[in-house]
Amino acid sequence: MLSIQSLNQFYGQSHTLWDLTFEVPPNSCTCILGRNGVGKTSLLQSIMGLAPKVTGEIMYEGRNLVGMAAEKRAPMGIAYIPQGRQIFAQLSVEENIRTGFFASRASHNKVPQEIYDLFPVLKDMKSRRGGDLSGGQQQQLAIARALVLEPSMILMDEPAEGIQPSIVQEIGDVIQRLTTDKNLTVLLVEQKLPFARRVGNGFIVLDRGRLQAQGSMSELSEELVSQHLHV
Repeated sequence: MLSIQSLNQFYGQSHTLWDLTFEVPPNSCTCILGRNGVGKTSLLQSIMGLAPKVTGEIMYEGRNLVGMAAEKRAPMGIAYIPQGRQIFAQLSVEENIRTGFFASRASHNKVPQEIYDLFPVLKDMKSRRGGDLSGGQQQQLAIARALVLEPSMILMDEPAEGIQPSIVQEIGDVIQRLTTDKNLTVLLVEQKLPFARRVGNGFIVLDRGRLQAQGSMSELSEELVSQHLHV
């Protein structure tokens, strides 16, 4: 699905990511773990073509994304949900979801019923402005907008951040359904370790832009957590 080889990323004179090599298996959730400022968001931005200078290979379904224009990646089946959600506050819930069609490879332009089946609260609130929703509801809206792309892979940047526990639980349920029932691949940046352990099948750990460890979630030992994740 996604194979990263010798990936380096730079901001001006700063070398942010160093020789990253790993693979993201299909139909699974891989969690990118690490303390603040170690390059987790930069990695997602590099995959999406939003980082300024990237070298190495980002192979997605046999094509190297490095050097490819950012706007070409969503139609290939890669959806991105950035940190902070970035919904349109003045648009209605349904209008926010429909903005996903601009980059969609799908032929339809009507919000599929399965989106509202996943997020019933959005159906009930589809005429309300996005800015009037709670943080958790906005996160559900951001995921719904990504799903109308009919992606093969979704990149999520801290979807549980600042959200009440009940909705965190619901979002975790949705991620598990996407990988097990919909055969999607999820690459997830997450700080909440219990959430990552629950939804993730595998992990990679970054520290100062370098890959420190990777494996199945069952292999995420307390030693690794203490060394690279605890503040």
